[in-house]
Amino acid sequence: MVRIFRGGVLDERFEGSVVVIGPRPTTMTGLVRGDLFVRDSSVCDVTGMVSGNLLAERTGKAVLRGLVTKAAKAAGGDLEVYGLVQGDVVNEGGRLYVDKGAVVRGKVIGQTHSAPLPPAEKPVTPPAASTPAPTATVPGPPASPPKPPAAPGP
Repeated sequence: MVRIFRGGVLDERFEGSVVVIGPRPTTMTGLVRGDLFVRDSSVCDVTGMVSGNLLAERTGKAVLRGLVTKAAKAAGGDLEVYGLVQGDVVNEGGRLYVDKGAVVRGKVIGQTHSAPLPPAEKPVTPPAASTPAPTATVPGPPASPPKPPAAPGP
């Protein structure tokens, strides 16, 4: 099993299962001879070929523009299908969008969305309450009232 952390464009051939995790988006343009798992807030744009299953798990997002020879599943993650899936496309507790130009040779099972998926909302944590630091005031000379203009002299 290969784990991908670095993100970026990967035009390589992978033998066996591949897991994409990490904060940077990944574009897979090569071949995965096995299953491809996308998880833990990762985003993977698949424009190549997966000769196994494609699974979007645990807050991961997979965008399929290429070919999957088996099933594509949203198992807790987001899955967008624009390419070809030779097996079933299944929603198992995630979010699923199948484009009208996509080709699915199997069945589409589960709830689908009618539009591409927006990014998942991250939980908002309130900022820690901080008291502003007191500003020190430096006493200056006392303000004196403006002086009247001088009278013109003889």
